[in-house]
Amino acid sequence: MMLFTIMSDFLLYAVMSFLAGVIVLQFVPENRKPPITVKKSGILLAIAVIPILSAAPTIQLLGLLMGNTGFGSALWTAISEFQVGQSFAFSLLLAFFWFGATAVNSSKYIQAFWFLLAILNMGFGSHAAALDFLPGLLSHTLHFLSLTLWAGVLIVVTWFSSALINWRSFLKWFTPFAFGMMATILVSGFIVWLLFSKPADYAASWVLPYGQMLLLKHLSILPLLAAAFLNGFGNKTKEPSRKGLKLETFMLGLVFLFTAVMSKLAPPHNINNTFLTEGAAPFIGTLIGEQFLPVTPQFLVSIDGILLLVIGILAMGLMVMSFFKKGPLWLSFLFGIGFVASAYLGMMMNMNF
Repeated sequence: MMLFTIMSDFLLYAVMSFLAGVIVLQFVPENRKPPITVKKSGILLAIAVIPILSAAPTIQLLGLLMGNTGFGSALWTAISEFQVGQSFAFSLLLAFFWFGATAVNSSKYIQAFWFLLAILNMGFGSHAAALDFLPGLLSHTLHFLSLTLWAGVLIVVTWFSSALINWRSFLKWFTPFAFGMMATILVSGFIVWLLFSKPADYAASWVLPYGQMLLLKHLSILPLLAAAFLNGFGNKTKEPSRKGLKLETFMLGLVFLFTAVMSKLAPPHNINNTFLTEGAAPFIGTLIGEQFLPVTPQFLVSIDGILLLVIGILAMGLMVMSFFKKGPLWLSFLFGIGFVASAYLGMMMNMNF
């Protein structure tokens, strides 16, 4: 069930990003973007699968509730008493109206309206909103909205443009747009983190499965930003390399994957209490030995850890070099993964809890 819910969230992030990109690019003049070809059937399919992909948490909840009652009663309880069930019910209604509006070729403003409602609904059903409703709702909604807008434009331009013409005109608005979205992602993400834990507990949380995924997510953002910088500033030709843009989308997919896994793990509200119930993260015992309470993170310099960090830096450099040397896409992506893996191992081997 865990794998099913993780993959559902991963695909939901990708679908919402795709739809965000389609909508944003409708507001951009033709001479300021590459020519985009997206079939209407593809857009309708993406809207139709939103309730299916967002159903996983409600299915999990129903499995728990049906231990004491029948399906009908459990479904009513989930929808009437739990935010996650209400969010799923709303997603069905929103998808129905959004699908209909798109099917009859309604204006881009109407489509944007239903998209924003869908994003707001996802914030409503988030763990952050369940923990502290208004701050959690606003911060999670803003975080996810910024991510989908930036990622969506990138995905649609990379995979659905017939030719990468008008690139310089496109970058003139997309570069500040992307910087603005990234700044919003960082600020809103920090606010969400404050709802779960304290900044001082960041390193301590690495002993937990949630903290490990958060660290991996943050590390995976670095090669993503490197790829974004190269695509924005490292290519002086009129028509950039599509391989470079695909690399950026693949690194983005890695961030989506870690985020999807995080959403299914217990946040570290209290490090020691969560450690008692969840236990240490996988591989912690293998890397740095068995851990005990209380969790007290200490940075220790080790030869192995330093060497792994250096290898990570070299992997990042090779990814950049591969971009300029026009190397194969799989090799650049492998170097990006190599950076994340090496930096992660290096940081773990320089830690003691």
